Parts: sequence; C-alpha cells; structure tokens
Amino acid sequence: MSPTDDGVGRVIARRYRLVRRLGAGGMGRVWLAIDLDLACEVVVKEMALPPGVSEQELTARIARVRGEARLAASLRGHPHAVTVHDVFEEDNLPWIVMEYVPGAVDLYELVRAQGPLSRPEVTQIGLGVLDALTAGHRLGILHRDVKPANILVTREPRPTTPGRYRIGRVLLTDYGIALRPDSGEPRLTADSRIIGTPGFLAPERARGSPPSLASDLFSLGATLYFAVVGEGPFDRDTEVSTLTALLFEEPREMHLTGELEPVLRGLLQKDPARRMNGTEAAVLLERLPGDGPAKAPPDTHPPTQRVERPAPSPADRPPPTAPQQDGRGPRSEPVVEPAGEPRPSGKKPTATVIAVTAAAVLIVGGGVWAATALLGGSEDQAEQPTPTGSMPYGDQVELSRALRPGECVSAAWDEGEFKGLPRLALVDCVKEHEEVDAQVVRKDAASSLEDAQQNGPERCESLLRETVDSLADAHPFSLVPSEKGWDRGVHDTACLVFNKTVALEGEVGGYRAVGEEVYLQNISVGDCLNWRKERTYYSAFLADCDAPHDEEVVGFVRAPDGMGFKKAIDEAPVLCSNTYQAEVKSKDYGLDAWYLPEDSWDQGFRYIMCALQRTDKQKLP
Repeated sequence: MSPTDDGVGRVIARRYRLVRRLGAGGMGRVWLAIDLDLACEVVVKEMALPPGVSEQELTARIARVRGEARLAASLRGHPHAVTVHDVFEEDNLPWIVMEYVPGAVDLYELVRAQGPLSRPEVTQIGLGVLDALTAGHRLGILHRDVKPANILVTREPRPTTPGRYRIGRVLLTDYGIALRPDSGEPRLTADSRIIGTPGFLAPERARGSPPSLASDLFSLGATLYFAVVGEGPFDRDTEVSTLTALLFEEPREMHLTGELEPVLRGLLQKDPARRMNGTEAAVLLERLPGDGPAKAPPDTHPPTQRVERPAPSPADRPPPTAPQQDGRGPRSEPVVEPAGEPRPSGKKPTATVIAVTAAAVLIVGGGVWAATALLGGSEDQAEQPTPTGSMPYGDQVELSRALRPGECVSAAWDEGEFKGLPRLALVDCVKEHEEVDAQVVRKDAASSLEDAQQNGPERCESLLRETVDSLADAHPFSLVPSEKGWDRGVHDTACLVFNKTVALEGEVGGYRAVGEEVYLQNISVGDCLNWRKERTYYSAFLADCDAPHDEEVVGFVRAPDGMGFKKAIDEAPVLCSNTYQAEVKSKDYGLDAWYLPEDSWDQGFRYIMCALQRTDKQKLP
C-alpha cells in the first residue's frame, strides 16, 4: 500500500502502518494504525509542530510528549485508563502508541449525538473515572484536563432488551498535560496560558493556583453534569463569559441532575477546602440504585454531607504512643464524670464514653489542619452477578454472596484475631450496631484471580488508608474471591475496616449521617460532635461542622505502655494537651478527653480521644 498525501499507508518505526486519521488537537494528530509485528490495531499519536517553532519550544514539546507517555504507562493495565504500549522517535520527534478500543466514542461526542445520558449511565461513568483518577493520584499523577472529550465509553447490547444498549467500558485518556505534583517540572505554558478547558476547569486553577487533587475532582463534577444535563454547568456564549460564570456563579439547572445533585454540588464547590473528596463522592454514587445488580447496600440513611476537616499532620506532633512530657501548657486537677454502668462479662464493650475536661486552653490555629486525602478506589462498574450459595470467599467465611460497599459484618476468628479468615455474618449497621465488627468501605477490581490474590490486599490497604488513619484503633482487612467465587463472577476484593481490639460499633467515614449516634470506636479525627448527658454517661451524635456544635475531634492519644486505667483517667487531660498543644493558642478554648470503660481498656483499647471545646461551654461556631 502506497502512502497517500495525507499520510495514510505510511509505515513508521518500521512497524506501524497508518490506516486513517481519528482526530487532531493542539499536540498533533491521532491515527488508527496496524502493528505489523503483532497484526493488531493500535492508536498512534503524532506530534505536530507549527511552522517557525523555536528550538526551545521544540525541546519543551518533545519533553511533554515523553512525559505523557511515561505517566500514562505507569497506569498500564488499569481497567479505566487507556494503556500506553510504546513510545518511539520518528524524524527526531516522539510518537506514542496506545490501546485501540473498538467502538469507543468520547463522552462529548456521545452526548452531542444522542442527548443527555441516564442517571445510572452517568453514575457508572463517574465511578469508572474516579477509579482511574484514584490510581493516578496514588502514583502522584494529576490529570489536569478531565473533560468529556477525554473520557471514552463503549456501548454494549442489552441481552434482555433487544435494540437497547448499556455503557460498557469507561476509560480516562490523554494524560498529555499531566504533571507530578511538586515535581519541579516546568510549566508547559510558555505564553502563560492556563492548561485546561475553561468550562471544566476548577476555579482555583483559573485564578492561577497550582493543580491539586481537588481540582481534578471539580473537573469530574463538571463533566458528569454535562453528561446528565447535556451542557456544562458554566457554559456561556464566549470563553470569557464561561470563565466569569465559573468564578462567580453557581451551576445552572441543578434540578435537572436528579439524584446526582448531592454529589455534583459537593464536587462543584468553588472553595477546594469545602469540596467533596473522592471517597465521599464514590460513597454517594455507589449508594444510588443502578439498572443492574445492586452495587451498594440498602440506603437506610444518606451519608453525611458535611465538609470533613482533616486531622492535624502527624509530622506536626509527636506519635500518639509517646506523648510529650515536657510540661508545656497549664495543668490542673481534672474533673471526672461518673463512669457508665458495668456490662455483663463477655459482651462487647458499650459505646459509653467518659469525659475529662482539661484546664489546658486551646484553639486550632490557621493552617493547622492537613489536606484531606483523596479517593478510595472504585470497583469495576461492569455488571457482575452476585452469586448465591457459592461461598464467593471460600467455605470458611460462610458468606453466600459477595459483599457490597457500606455493608457491616460481625466476625468470629477461629485462629485468633486477624489470623486466617474469619467467619462473617451480615448485620444491620445501625440497628445491630453492637454486633458490628467491620464495615466494607471499598471494593477493588482485579484483572484476574491471580491479580486479586497477589495484589488485592495491598491495593485494599492503600484504598483504606485515609479511613484507617482517621480512626483510633482501626485495621485494614481484605477478602479475596475464592476460585469458585471468581468463576461465578465475583471479581472484586472486598476492603473492610476492623478495629484491632474492640468492636467497631457502627459505620465509619462518609457512611455515617449527621445526627446519627456515634461511638469512640467509630469516631474519626475531624468529626464535629454534639453530646447528650444520660443518667451516668454521655451519648455522642455526629454534627454538621458548618452549624453550631459542642466539640470537634482533634485526635487520639494512646496511653503509654504500663499505664493502668485509673492512672490514664487522671493523666488524660495532660496526654491530650501535651500532644496537641501546638494547636493551643487561646484561653477561650480547651480540650475534653474521652475514653471507654475499663472493660474496653482490659481488651486493649487504650486510647484517649481529644476534642476541642469552648471553655465557657458554649457551642463552637
């Protein structure tokens, strides 16, 4: 085949024959090609240079394409990211060889051709893109240009409904403007242009702030809005008016987004500090009913919509197992509230907590809170059966179907806690909270049973890190599909959060609702709380941090080894003030120290919870 004037038929790198042009952009042309060595179709991206380009710009462009290939290749094999196969130079310019997805169309063209998508379709796309962004962010990669044109989807016939289709694969593509955060690489905007598409750009990026994890999430929110409404949330007649709306106006027609409105409002917050994080977004999306097998537990109550205030950075304070004893900060004798009534031997410890008010005075200084960690991963959104009677995790676990994110279980360990596999039983997270030993927080999709067995536990640990780090005594745990389970369609590793010593006693993280009773075992750093005095103890309820509340959780301190329960009660205010006094700057604020009864202490839960309060006992603003 002789090459035509436009390049069709040309063989590059002695291996790739160009078949037809698929598109063109600012970085060059994109071709469908045949890999002559492997006899398969691939996509080849060609760099294009404008006439008269300077040597400096040429060098920058070459570096940019190489960087794109390097970053994208690190996501090789991810189910929701386009795979990069090869990078080479032809005529002293780099080319990139990528996966070809037959029948794929980008989200922009799909919506323009057939109109807004259904809510279940948009939910599936959102979870798929979140999964890809999560994987990239774990590697330190920021996409920086999430938009409909950079999301590929395939359509598959519905076997039960002839003539109708469903979303098949969802793939995030074009990491062409991605950079590692804080990598020291130069900006790729020599003429000071902002990299990104105006209608889908985060407001802080439009103002010139550096890219961040939160800015990719804003762009995802705008993209999902486009998919369900048919136009961008800030689309106007010109780029200038679009940017103006992006910076100063709220999204229009939010009522058209239906059940997606809570997650879209959270992702489209203009202030990145108030923006919903990836874990919260995934929880909300997973809880929406789909048009296939359920992917989330029955919605007994909506997840909290509050903006989480992250924990003080561990680098800014001593480790909780070795609190400072340098005497900084005023001290006085603590005032101890009565302990809760003893419970019968053998039962799980109650959620009762005991308060000790410290005389040390505190406030949280500006900039003390560290940035919230981004995203847990998401499961593969291809419809999968939930087999019954197949023991998807093996006979020992005794579950007859696959677990779903948000579900709670009780556990019995035959070989000792966290040794081997537990026997699990599903329990209601709220109604049977005293029986809750663990909650399924995430699911990790595997490409094969071997991948699940070898890599699933490590990926689960990464996906659960934010949740585990925010709790006092949490432990990550993974359930890998058995061979029979895999054959029956269970291709996800269930990622669970346990406590190491006592029961979890309820839901964790974003699965909890404002107003729900919470317990020291499942309270997180950054939680805002309201307290109610009972006859002999206090009950805690999750509060909206943007509304007046009694206290805000600063962190947890583990009592030093060898310290007994009564000594810990006496020293609790000191342990809190010594550990968190870096945040103490005003006489108007103080610390409460909270702990569980002595039977929990005897089981190994030896943590003091430190919470910020006003010294005049008024509500925190």
